[in-house]
Amino acid sequence: MHLQALLGLSSLALAAIVSACGLEGSEHHHITIRDRSRDENEIQDDKFVTRGFKPRCGPEIGKCSDGYCCSSAGFCGDTQEHCKSPDCLMDYGRCDAHKRPKGPPTSTIPRPKIGNVLYGPSIIRSCNVPGTVALTYDDGPYKYTQDLLDLLDRYDAKATFFITGVNNGKGQIDDLNLPWASLIKDMYLKGHQVASHTWSHQNLTRITSDQRREQILRNEAAIRNIIGVFPTYMRPPFSSCDIASNCLDDMGSFGYHVVLYDLDTQDYRNANPEAIQQSKDIFDRELSYWKVSEKSWLVIGHDIQEQTVYNLTEHMLRRLTDDGYRAVTVGDCLSDPRENWYRKDNRIISGPNDKTPKAPPAGNKPVSTDGTCGANHTCIKSNFGPCCSSHHFCGNSTQHCGVGCLPDAGYCFSPNTTTLNITDSLGGAVNTESKISAAHSIYGATSKAGSLVGNPALTLGRPLSMAIVTALVGAMLFEL
Repeated sequence: MHLQALLGLSSLALAAIVSACGLEGSEHHHITIRDRSRDENEIQDDKFVTRGFKPRCGPEIGKCSDGYCCSSAGFCGDTQEHCKSPDCLMDYGRCDAHKRPKGPPTSTIPRPKIGNVLYGPSIIRSCNVPGTVALTYDDGPYKYTQDLLDLLDRYDAKATFFITGVNNGKGQIDDLNLPWASLIKDMYLKGHQVASHTWSHQNLTRITSDQRREQILRNEAAIRNIIGVFPTYMRPPFSSCDIASNCLDDMGSFGYHVVLYDLDTQDYRNANPEAIQQSKDIFDRELSYWKVSEKSWLVIGHDIQEQTVYNLTEHMLRRLTDDGYRAVTVGDCLSDPRENWYRKDNRIISGPNDKTPKAPPAGNKPVSTDGTCGANHTCIKSNFGPCCSSHHFCGNSTQHCGVGCLPDAGYCFSPNTTTLNITDSLGGAVNTESKISAAHSIYGATSKAGSLVGNPALTLGRPLSMAIVTALVGAMLFEL
């Protein structure tokens, strides 16, 4: 509802409010007087647009104003619904897809094509070890994923998780303030296979080669920040990656095995307790056609689907157990050794004034074998990265090596570094300056002057409230 309609004021009175609040021409606040008879979906008048905010966006309309996201419906805004990927129109405004994980780019890591499993542009559609079934889960991690891991443990089953970095408004997977990093680390340490499903779940056939590169490299950097390695296996979102767009060639150039499936549970179409029976029937029907000694299966599901986690998966595990199949990873069902599933990145981040990170005190702490660290284990020489984060996990990202890093359990940045030059996950330069802790400023926790730039609610604060009250009183008296 518009303020004008809510207060029952005339256009002139509302204009007085705008003037009293000093909001005309404001960079952050944009108010326009509109004829109530006009369609709410109609593009605002030229005055509205020239004040710096464009309400609509998309093909034939154009981009949103700086800092705003273009929703799938073609509206500019800055809410989660506007900005979440893959729905947000990333060519017409800011989107979650444009976020970057911290740390050095993975683009310089060598990508030899080792082993016998085909790389792109070839597509893997099935397993080749009879008696095995590779259960795979796309789009996570999500709020159900921990329970799925617990269920797989109970059946001593392994699975493959095709991880997406920043989809569905969940935040970045390598943000240690969110639950996703610990879930992914748990997957890895329990022997499940961590694979890539791109950064923000864009349709790879419909975007440019440069955008595909970003989708791959950003997800690599985020996964590397969590487990110290990144995958050689990937599944394209929507199973969409073709020859005509050069997508499959691009995946091959990045050194990826492109994995599809030969048993689609269609769980995303059967997402309620009654309909999920159809997915169970699909699974049972396919298995009934073959002998265990003659067949293997590559199954697709989604751990963002509640019924998949709490209903379908246990049904599949029981059926596999009864029939004598083994639930394994994609790598296992292709006879690919585990060391071929990932590429290592043993680099740590340092600046020109801190080329040698602070070493921990001498001691005989054993090297971490499970990715945890602290009083009893060190990250130095571990397979997970040389720094121990405040959350007691080994890694090599800024969140492990910077603020809160535990210096007695691994390497850390010097807190007194005055200038730190690093690169983000795609090679873009980031420069932080003096009087701010180098590691702290990496996170963008404060600005140089501590100002609250860019947040209209904090920039205007309480004086805005008083201005509105004063203007409202004056406007209502004017109406009388």
